[in-house]
Amino acid sequence: MEREILLKIKNLKKHFNVGKNQILKAVDGVSFDIYRGETFGVVGESGCGKSTLGRTIIGLYNATEGSIEYDGIDLTKKTTSKENRDLTKRIQMIFQDPYASLNQRMKVMDIVAEGIDAHGLSKNSQDRAQTVVDLLNTVGLQEEHTNRFPHEFSGGQRQRIGIARALAVNPEFIICDEPISALDVSIQAQIINLLKDLQNKRGLTYMFIAHDLSMVKHISNRIGVMYLGNLVELTTSKELFKKPLHPYTQALLSAIPIPNPKIEKTRHRIILEGSLPSPINVKEGCKFSSRCAKADTICREKSPEFVEVEKGHYVACHFVK
Repeated sequence: MEREILLKIKNLKKHFNVGKNQILKAVDGVSFDIYRGETFGVVGESGCGKSTLGRTIIGLYNATEGSIEYDGIDLTKKTTSKENRDLTKRIQMIFQDPYASLNQRMKVMDIVAEGIDAHGLSKNSQDRAQTVVDLLNTVGLQEEHTNRFPHEFSGGQRQRIGIARALAVNPEFIICDEPISALDVSIQAQIINLLKDLQNKRGLTYMFIAHDLSMVKHISNRIGVMYLGNLVELTTSKELFKKPLHPYTQALLSAIPIPNPKIEKTRHRIILEGSLPSPINVKEGCKFSSRCAKADTICREKSPEFVEVEKGHYVACHFVK
């Protein structure tokens, strides 16, 4: 049975002019599909462009080039006001910082009801209040929390409020922009489990952005690895951990600690030389070549194509056939 493509990204670019004829290529020619009902993970170091990718897809940034096709509608082209309203109901976002993303002057009742009010989804004030209470119960909060302000909650509770706000308009696709990175490790697992539970009950589709591969593994069906504005590898979560092909992915996986002390002590760690290069006026060739132990002359002269080397397994590397 062929899976239905909900989101189709083709050669998407988002460049920023930072002055003095310098162009910051945050997202630089990314292509992938997201299937309805799946969780598509996007991982990479800070500064690789994964958050910019998510914000460009949802429309917080205008794409420089390429197309974003959501359920047959190209979001990069002019849409009618009705289509815009419909799309803002269907696509929502959960942000990284649960403190900065919530209006500190608003009570939880009004924060969660923002989307309900904007789209006229409640019959009256009583219906509005009950809908908010139901949403808070769904994410593990109580009715008495409706009259409190964000500063009165812990980080995990604030993120639950952010999730309730995203659910308020009954979306089908949610972009999760590092929703657990600002939380304690013990709370991270709770939020992951909550998101998985909501997906099962509501049939949601997620794009889950993170820099922690070990956490992404537990929620994602497929994972795309980003490096300096490009996807360098894309495959199923299981295949990525079992058989990583790109040198960068191999390095990321080698950095994940293993709970068995004997294995942890003897296994090989891949240490990348230097830090992530600047995405401003990037040189020709493979962007990873300056940190790659396998790099050769061709890597510095020619960018590798992002090709399917095995069924459903895509890699951008000259030395992977």
